[in-house]
Parts: sequence; C-alpha cells; structure tokens
Amino acid sequence: MSANPRADHDWKSKILRRERFADFAYTLARIDWGFFTTHTFKNPLPRQETRLSMYYRWAREVSKISGVPYGRLLIALRCERGEVGGRPHQHSLLGGVASCNIMTLRSQMFRSWKMISGNADADFRPYDRSLAGADYICKCLGANAYEVDKFTLAEETTLSESVFRVVRTLDEMADRRCGKLNRKYGQVAKALGR
Repeated sequence: MSANPRADHDWKSKILRRERFADFAYTLARIDWGFFTTHTFKNPLPRQETRLSMYYRWAREVSKISGVPYGRLLIALRCERGEVGGRPHQHSLLGGVASCNIMTLRSQMFRSWKMISGNADADFRPYDRSLAGADYICKCLGANAYEVDKFTLAEETTLSESVFRVVRTLDEMADRRCGKLNRKYGQVAKALGR
C-alpha cells in the first residue's frame, strides 16, 4: 500500500492504452481517405441498429454512385453523442471512392443521405490530412475520463474489411522496402570494412 493516497496504481495500463491509440491513429492516417463525414438523425430518433443500417445503406448507395464495388470502399465509423443535447450521430472516414469531380460526388452523397434518413442533416468534407481526422475518429480509444464521459457511445471504431486489406498491403510494402534498405546498408557497411 502506498503512503501517498494519490498514487496512480493503474499508470502502466494508461500508458499502454495511449500507445495502442497512437498506433491505431497512425495506421488510419496512412490510408488515403476521400471524405470525413458526419451523419445526424431526425426525430423520432431511430434505434442504434437502425442508425447503423441507415449508414451502411448510404455506403452502398455511395458505392453505386462512384462506381466502386461496395467491398472496396474504405470505411472507419464511430458513433457518438453530441456535447449540447446528447443526440447520437456518426462520424466516418470514407475512402476508395473514385471520382474526377469530388464536389459532384459530395452533392450526390448528400442527396442520398437526405433520402435515406428522411431529410436529416449531414456534413461531407473532403478529407484533409492536416486536420487529423484519423485521430478524431479513434480518439475514444485513448481518451481520458472527460472524453469518455463526453462521448459515451464512442467506445469503438468500426473498420471495413477493405481497410484491413489496405493496411496489410501497406505493411508488406514497408517490410519489403525495409528489407531492401537493410540489405543495401549491410552491403555498404561491409564494403567500408565495418
């Protein structure tokens, strides 16, 4: 028993949780996302399962609009409650959409969400790496008590299978590049007599 009543006995798990959060955020930031989206819902508020099915129905519509198979869409989805009224809404990162005119695609996505949700509001922004959208999507994983209380629904981030495929591919490419560099630098070191 510590003589200090304020001693943090759980310090190691907090550090490990922050490290996992940083790794996860870095992994999401490596992906070439197309949009950062926010989806809201009208009254009467649908149940959680219905809200999720509405989102995935919208994602299927986006795949049709953009001409990309649904299985190739990159999706990172997080549900949370708002700060002011505590209303549930969803944030997501959407990637893998191919379009030569991003603003036309954005307006078509918006129209699709309006039809699916019964005219609820949404916000679709082209993804900007400098705004740390990947960190925002997974902030619940490394959050402090204030963040956890603020975003009670945000206990998990849901990723599509295509995100896992992209991450595996990126990791394999990095491993191959590291292997080549290690071989190259090993040969250079031997040539220098080290």
